[in-house]
Amino acid sequence: MDLKRRYSQHKQKIGSLGFITTGSLIKVYKTCGNPGCRCHKDRTKRHGPYNIWTRKVNSKTVTRTLTDEQAKLVQECINNMRKIEKIIEQMKDTSVRYIENYLKDFKVDKNSQKL
Repeated sequence: MDLKRRYSQHKQKIGSLGFITTGSLIKVYKTCGNPGCRCHKDRTKRHGPYNIWTRKVNSKTVTRTLTDEQAKLVQECINNMRKIEKIIEQMKDTSVRYIENYLKDFKVDKNSQKL
C-alpha cells in the first residue's frame, strides 16, 4: 500500500474517534468511618462498588468518584485515547518508512553541492 495513503487513513481514523482522556478507572469497595459497621468485621460486606477515576493534572494525581453512567463515558474516552496512541505509533512507523524510502531514492550527484 502507498505510504501516503496509509498515513492519510490513520488521520481519518483519529478524526472518527470521539472525546479522549487519560487516566484509569477502577471499581473499589471501602470501609466506612463507623467502627461498629458490618464493613469492618466482614470484608465481603464492604460498601460499594465505587467507580474511581484517577489521572495526572500538572504532575498531581486527581481522583474522582463517578456514577455508573459517568464511569461508562470516562471508560469510552480512555479507550479512545488508547486507540489514538496506537494509531499515532502506526503513523510514526509509516513516517519513518516514508523518510527511509525518500532518502534511499535521493541520490547525490558527485558534481553537485552537498546539502
